[in-house]
Amino acid sequence: MLIITPLSELQDKFETSNFLVVQVHGKIYGGFLWFINVFDLTIDDPIAIEYYISYLLINIQGYKAKTVQAAIQFFANLDGKPITISASYSKVKKGVLKLYTLSDKVSLQRDPITVKHLTDYVKCKDKVDNFTFRLTSAILVVGFRLFARPGEVARLKWSYIKVLKNGKIKIDLSGHKTDFFLIEKPITIDKNTKNPSLCPITLLNSYMDLVREFKDDDSPLFSYENNKFLDSNDISKILKNAVGMVDQDVRVSGHSIRIGAITEGLRKGVSTSDLMVGARHKKTNSLFPYLRSEGLAGKNFTDTLFSLD
Repeated sequence: MLIITPLSELQDKFETSNFLVVQVHGKIYGGFLWFINVFDLTIDDPIAIEYYISYLLINIQGYKAKTVQAAIQFFANLDGKPITISASYSKVKKGVLKLYTLSDKVSLQRDPITVKHLTDYVKCKDKVDNFTFRLTSAILVVGFRLFARPGEVARLKWSYIKVLKNGKIKIDLSGHKTDFFLIEKPITIDKNTKNPSLCPITLLNSYMDLVREFKDDDSPLFSYENNKFLDSNDISKILKNAVGMVDQDVRVSGHSIRIGAITEGLRKGVSTSDLMVGARHKKTNSLFPYLRSEGLAGKNFTDTLFSLD
């Protein structure tokens, strides 16, 4: 039997399809702008797009290489920004797609990092050297409070931290994975009064005091060397080493700290909307999380998240 689809329905499907394509292309372009900003490249650099698809491959998103050039070209034309594609781009693209096809795409088995892991690690202060302890405890607790992805922790600069007169701190995470257009406001972090040993402000200040004299505004916040940023793998290793000291039965990755923080929030009755704000998740076609993360500090959010109840 022949089924005839009404013209209006076909038009709706076409418009919806086009909208989704533009939306996906917009995310790719936004990610590219973030990438060239972070790695000090320019949009008209012939190898910028090559570096970008290589970066996507490393972060298990090599499949996007199929549409990167078209997406960037489309939005660059709208912005009136000329881009240049190198003669070697097609070969690099082919290689990226081949490597992605050959890579093991089995889902990682990741256990959450819990408040108990954090508490137990802080008790191990005398088992590691002073620098390792201060660096690791700050990454663990601050990262947990921020629901941070490993890359977000790794890219923090010294100037991204502001200490307020009331003792709270502001951390600038703009440009993170779901903030391509750099519009998110700094996040206010409050003190942990219920469980002071896991106070993100105390632990961060303790680490910063140790290295302050070596840092300038553009220095990495967390690092072993003053001018060398850690990467996502480095953060994952730090987390694995820390949790491995107190619990050898879990499989931890860099994202375990984010998974654990969200799990902890759900267990303690934090509302879904607050968790979305805290974790910087975005609902489809919604902008409500962009500007409200600062408000969580006024709800004793840190006390709730780090309580042992």
